[in-house]
Amino acid sequence: MRRFFQFCGVILIALIVYSGSTITYADSMPIPLPPSAVPSPTPRPVIVNDGPNHAIIEYGWPAIIKHNNDPFHAYIRFPQGGHPSDEVIYNWAHGLSVSILSEFRAVLNEDPRARGEVNVHFDSFLVDNRYAGILQQGDYSVVFDPLVPPIDVVKTFNIDLPGNTILESNDILDYSQSDRILELLRERMIFEHPNTERSLGFIDESWLHFLVIGHEGIIVVLDKNRLLPEDFPTLTVTLPYEDLGDALLIRGNPPLDTAPVPSPSPTPMPTPMPTAPPDDGQDGQDGQDGQDGQDGSDSPDGDLSTGPSVPPQSGSIDPRAPMIALSFDDGPGYYTNQFLDLLEMYGIRATFCVVGNLVNAHSEALVRAVSLGNEVIGHSWDHKNLAKLSADAVRAQILDTADIIEEVTGTSVMMFRPPYGAISDTMRDVARELGFSILYWSVDPEDWNTDDSEAVYDSVMQQVRDGSIILSHEIYKSTLTAYQRLIPELLSRGFQFVTVSELLTYRVREVLPGHVYYNGHPN
Repeated sequence: MRRFFQFCGVILIALIVYSGSTITYADSMPIPLPPSAVPSPTPRPVIVNDGPNHAIIEYGWPAIIKHNNDPFHAYIRFPQGGHPSDEVIYNWAHGLSVSILSEFRAVLNEDPRARGEVNVHFDSFLVDNRYAGILQQGDYSVVFDPLVPPIDVVKTFNIDLPGNTILESNDILDYSQSDRILELLRERMIFEHPNTERSLGFIDESWLHFLVIGHEGIIVVLDKNRLLPEDFPTLTVTLPYEDLGDALLIRGNPPLDTAPVPSPSPTPMPTPMPTAPPDDGQDGQDGQDGQDGQDGSDSPDGDLSTGPSVPPQSGSIDPRAPMIALSFDDGPGYYTNQFLDLLEMYGIRATFCVVGNLVNAHSEALVRAVSLGNEVIGHSWDHKNLAKLSADAVRAQILDTADIIEEVTGTSVMMFRPPYGAISDTMRDVARELGFSILYWSVDPEDWNTDDSEAVYDSVMQQVRDGSIILSHEIYKSTLTAYQRLIPELLSRGFQFVTVSELLTYRVREVLPGHVYYNGHPN
């Protein structure tokens, strides 16, 4: 219904192409290393992708490698499950970011107009509590011309959890029976994707390169860059377990189940993996080697079970008293509930800016957030740079995210925060058309750039003032630790914590569609 009413009154606006848009970016940011390995959440049922691609996360919690230095942006999400395989998966994600950044720099030397971006996500399946199948998928672009299609990124991992090993393709399928397996693949390909029959010629074992252990069978990933014609997207085909028969090497006794099994309860975070700098760091902005407080030196300063160190905030808002708004990006994730525990303890509210394709996988946390009086708004569907997208693509990113938030939490959303702080004229026009305002910030403690909670604390304390909108990320342990100190300290100094919408309502009064809001001051 949201889209119906929003589009009924829309006046057609002239098409604004990317090259004619004005783009604003946040300050340069290096690639931070990922948060420490964490155990998997409670599995969710497999989601049928009949619309936007919801992330299926049955194993592992999302870790993220980000690069925010204009003109290159990276968002590589990968699972960490408290398992020895975490290091292998992280090293792949880290290597991918370094490789594409290097390729982009070469292009940039030839064409200073180049704009690069890599965007990768994952689905993970926990099968019989014995195997984890992981599909990493996304794309990247390192050219200036927005009409040049991006290049697909595909990688698969399969983990034997009890055996502490990563399985190769020939550990999963018996390649001595490749003729039978390939014939089954051809049949399933035509059955699941009938329009591909005209393009299926000779297929060989190279078509079995990317395999994922799934619930119904082995998922074969066919990437368009290597196997399929350019007019096809990357496709998946499922080879049912019962049809594979003895060609399936991982079939055990008893046979594989076809439904998710609850994963183990969360365990203490393990020792961090060894890491290397992302690249040579020649520009002084890369090569960071912090790990989001994994070394144990960044442990929480207080025990939440002891109760608040200052009286909780009153439920009512005093318009005459100083007020600030906390905003947390890139969730929901592993630490979301711990942030909610902290907010609830002190009786305060915040604004959570969530990535749309993660909402279904962590819906309980967002329902709880709203029940505690917090605000949930969109941070795009899949963390793409919206300033580089067409009007139609921006519209889908905004509405798909708002729709899933409303479906899960029951709250209407009329505001969003753009990834990377990247804003274009096209985005402003689409937001105005849809009735959405754009959220920015006035205080950035750069928690994405450090695993030092003390530095985050000092930065906020130095910058905060009445009307501040504070940007942080709910995916870092060091950020959680910093706010365990910040919240009681700011309360003791007389600040009220409110949601962004409450701040703008009391201070700006009229919140206008298409406008960018940096703080709670009318000017």
